[in-house]
Amino acid sequence: MPCSLTSVDSQTRKPEEEVIALKPSGDGSEEVMRSFSSQLPIKLVVQEKGNFTNAVQMAIDNAKGNVILFLDNAVAEERWVEKYENLTPCPTSAESAENHTKHISRAVWL
Repeated sequence: MPCSLTSVDSQTRKPEEEVIALKPSGDGSEEVMRSFSSQLPIKLVVQEKGNFTNAVQMAIDNAKGNVILFLDNAVAEERWVEKYENLTPCPTSAESAENHTKHISRAVWL
């Protein structure tokens, strides 16, 4: 997980929020996330029960953004967020355009 979080912290376009759905495991994951909390806007969602699809839904339900990227504890290439932002269609109104560029969430399940 530290490599995944480091790769997000190194993005050319940082996400506005980072929703992490975590199933408690006692492996120290919570401490790793806390160590990144000053660098990344992490929102931890604890998954007490359920499976992979429940974790995905929890992340979606807790994300504020209109673009949600899933990393699943992998390492992201440094322009990962920027590239996805450029792939999303541009809104037509000025207000929508502002919201379009401000709200990118990254969700990951661990």
